[in-house]
Amino acid sequence: MTVEQSRVLKAVHDLAREQYVMILSDECEVVLKGLFEKYSPKRVLEIGTAIGYSSSVMALSSDCVIDTVEKDASRIERARELWKSLGVESRINVYCGDSDELLPSIIAGKTYDFVFIDGAKSAYRRQLELILPNVAKGGIILCDDVLYLGLVKGDNYPPHKHRTIVRNMREFLTSVEENDELELQLVEEGNGIAVIRNIRNKR
Repeated sequence: MTVEQSRVLKAVHDLAREQYVMILSDECEVVLKGLFEKYSPKRVLEIGTAIGYSSSVMALSSDCVIDTVEKDASRIERARELWKSLGVESRINVYCGDSDELLPSIIAGKTYDFVFIDGAKSAYRRQLELILPNVAKGGIILCDDVLYLGLVKGDNYPPHKHRTIVRNMREFLTSVEENDELELQLVEEGNGIAVIRNIRNKR
């Protein structure tokens, strides 16, 4: 990463924090960079493009090709501007629309060695189940915000407005823990990060 690319990324990061635009947490960014340094993934799937910050970090951390999906067209435009300014736009394929509707066609016939899930929290479980057959053996699925405001861990009854998301996230983590094809590392820093490794997929 060049000095200029670092400057551009930092400016986007700081502006996103000022404007309360949801990008990956700082803690998750550290974990993500560490995983890219260790595994050097080549084919990446991202669910939740937002303004393109996390995909930019990934594109600058390896020579990977990224498929990313986002339902907000205005955010995609911001993302395209960022990718162009960083010189990585040729390696990022962005799809605009609902991820549940688009994912089957996006992933068809492809195998990913890294997946980053950071979209709708209530969708994590069904999205993981959908994409898992297309994740390479040894592939990594990284999920941000899995402890959701600290409400997911334990059995406490969450406030009403958070109840559905907390229940769905608890079910998601339980399903991962109970799947003998997956290995889970739960990082409790930030808002909670799940590092899931596909250990038994035959593809």
